Amino acid sequence: MVTMTPFVPKPAQGSQPYVIAHRGISGKAPENTLAAFSLACNAPGIDMIELDVRLSRDEQVIVLHDRTLQRTSTGNGAARHYSVSEIKEFDAGSWFDPAFAAERIPTLKEVFQFVNKRRWINIELKSDFLFREKPEFLERKVIETVHEAGYNDYAMYSSFDHGMIATIKRIDREARTGVLYNLYRDFGRLPSKLARRAGASVFVCAKHELTATMVRDAHQHDLAVYVYTLNTTSNVNKMMNLGVDGILSDNADQIVKDVKKL
Repeated sequence: MVTMTPFVPKPAQGSQPYVIAHRGISGKAPENTLAAFSLACNAPGIDMIELDVRLSRDEQVIVLHDRTLQRTSTGNGAARHYSVSEIKEFDAGSWFDPAFAAERIPTLKEVFQFVNKRRWINIELKSDFLFREKPEFLERKVIETVHEAGYNDYAMYSSFDHGMIATIKRIDREARTGVLYNLYRDFGRLPSKLARRAGASVFVCAKHELTATMVRDAHQHDLAVYVYTLNTTSNVNKMMNLGVDGILSDNADQIVKDVKKL
């Protein structure tokens, strides 16, 4: 097994951007499952896996993008209403392809054990405007899980909720963190301002929202710029020309050849 070196937000000078598997290789396997993460671990040139986290009823950190279960599993309703043992009863793969019927929604702890430092992990904390957790609760549970797994030096925390990122940084000063850009809330604000308020070192933005001005401002303030979701060669080339530091893709195993020239 090859263990990754500790995560640093920006690639070394002169290096190509990081390639980040968005919810795993979610173009070939159901998103946020061990099957998708396995593909990301086995594909050469991939640096990081991005995933989403929230809490179960018994307050375990689970890996799930939506607040509710029905889009990506046979469950129904809010995941927060189910214990992990109940969530494990749901098929999390057949919606993608019947071949993945055995896939289950994993816990973050299970993902750490499975990936085992073969890839860095970008943990996106999900915040629901109408269904908020108690202040600091999700942040502390996620940090606790990261520390228990010994993944402190191999993980990054990110969120559209910049207050959560500020909390992460206050709890763990050594945490590597990133802020996700929300066009409707953050329009007109430069990356340096958004990152400074949260103590973040990475600015994450959608491909159709990122501008050369944003990249220039971020780099002038020593921030890394990651962009999502790039699934075609033309999009990859366009963003590399802008000078981005990280590229998130559903097909990271395919676009890596365009980024790393493998």
